[in-house]
Parts: sequence; structure tokens; C-alpha cells
Amino acid sequence: MRTYYTEKRATSYNRTWKAFSEKTLAATCSSIDLTRLQKVAQTRERSPRILDVASGTGLLLQLLAHLIPQAELYGVDESQEMLAQARLPLGNHPRVHLAQAVIKGGKMADLPYQPASFDLITCSNAFHYLDDPVAVLRGLAVLLVPQGQIVIEDYARQTFPFPQKVFWKAFEWFIKRVDPQHIRAYSLTEAQTLCQAAGLQVMAAKHFSIDLLWQGWVLRAES
Repeated sequence: MRTYYTEKRATSYNRTWKAFSEKTLAATCSSIDLTRLQKVAQTRERSPRILDVASGTGLLLQLLAHLIPQAELYGVDESQEMLAQARLPLGNHPRVHLAQAVIKGGKMADLPYQPASFDLITCSNAFHYLDDPVAVLRGLAVLLVPQGQIVIEDYARQTFPFPQKVFWKAFEWFIKRVDPQHIRAYSLTEAQTLCQAAGLQVMAAKHFSIDLLWQGWVLRAES
């Protein structure tokens, strides 16, 4: 992500990926259990705390700020240039906290937070960058409060009525040429299996359409 989401790609990201972001982030927001978050303030006498992993230019954080105005929002991203774009609309928001961090498979995913810090963790359009997704998910699970929720969204290839193996191998090669940090696009079934291997319980999962080549998927799991 350091090489791709920099300079012009960072400053033009919101324009370039506008339609894609609108579809994928709407799916992410629709999968959040809002009722559970609203109960946090009632039962724990504090604002719900939300972490957006690989927050990019902050588009999801903007949606969450409107959707859950009482929440304390945290965003981490590897790219300083993407965070600079996020600070343009969010820099003066008193409940938004942005930080540069590299998500890895270590303890608490190598993020600068304490265990049981968050009621909700989101990760949209970034799962394909993880080289050890199970280890990362285990680390993120430590950051969740008991029965906290994690919502993951990403894309997968559409199914086609012709042999796909050679086509998709070539297509993945092309993606990696454009975006070297891309590792692989997981299917929804694969993502569910990875969550279960990390000790997370998948509560809801669905597909949604993106375009002719890609379909999106989103799931909600609990610690």
C-alpha cells in the first residue's frame, strides 16, 4: 500500500473510485448491528468506540460519523498521503482520531491500542492486502470488547460461464502489476473460514454486485 496509495493516486482516490466506494461502503454500513452499538451508551455509560482498519481517505469514517454521531472514531492506515486526504474533511472533528500504522499479524495486529478497546472494528476493501489474514484477525479480535463486532468487506471475482482458471490467473497478474501490494482476492466462503480459524463467530454474510468483473461481499463476526 505504501507504493500504490501515494502522491496522485492518493489525491485522486475519491474521484477515481467514487462509484466503487459508494457501493462497497454502503454494504459495510448496512451490515453493522446498530442496535448493539446504541446499547453501549445505555449499559456501559460511555460512547461506542469504533476502529476503521485501513481507513484510507476516511470515506467510511465520514459515513460512520453521520450514522453514529455519538461514537468515538479511530482510523489507521499505512499511507500518510491517504491519511492527509482524510484529514481534510475530518481533521477538526472532535470525535475522530487518525493514526499511521501498519497492520500485521502480531499481537493486537501491531496496532497502538489496548485490548478490549473497541465495540466495532471495520475493514473495507483491504482484506486482499493481508499476507496472514488469520493472524491479523486474531490480533483484531483482542482489540474487541467481549461480544464486540467486526465487519469486513472486500471484492471477489464474478463467476463466468466459461473456464476461469487461466483467465483469473492472468487477471490477478495484471492487478499485481498495477498494485504490487495486492496478494489475493478471497471469496466470501474463504473469508468466513478464515474468521472461524481466528476464533470469530460469523453472524451474517452476503454478496452484492459491483460490476461485470467483480462482486462484493461483506460479513459481520463477533469475538
